[in-house]
Amino acid sequence: MAVFLAAPAAAAPLALDCTAQRACVADLDAACETIGIIYALDVGADEGDKVVLTTGEGERFYEFRRLAGAEGVLLQAAGGALEPGQGAGAMTVFDDLRFVLSRHNRIALSEEDDDLRAVSISIHGTCAARQ
Repeated sequence: MAVFLAAPAAAAPLALDCTAQRACVADLDAACETIGIIYALDVGADEGDKVVLTTGEGERFYEFRRLAGAEGVLLQAAGGALEPGQGAGAMTVFDDLRFVLSRHNRIALSEEDDDLRAVSISIHGTCAARQ
């Protein structure tokens, strides 16, 4: 008797336009602000392919690597530091096209503060298929 197993659905390249609506910085406390930054999100089809977010001006802003898929998730990606003082980051786009992007940084929380703090920066927003 032959048994056929359903193969997982192959991932596809993605081209989305995403709008960041809220950004939060947290160490022991969290502070959030409303923002309106638009990103182009371009994603390769395969696990390990680049995931690149760029601003409307075309400068690269975030870069991750595509991770294996998960139920209810259109895309999940993670990556390491791109510049000094920056740590790991991750992004998830859920199947309803809402996203969360998190990045770890070491920054001064104010211009008067010389003491660097380890923080988590979270950006929340929505995406739509690029036309």
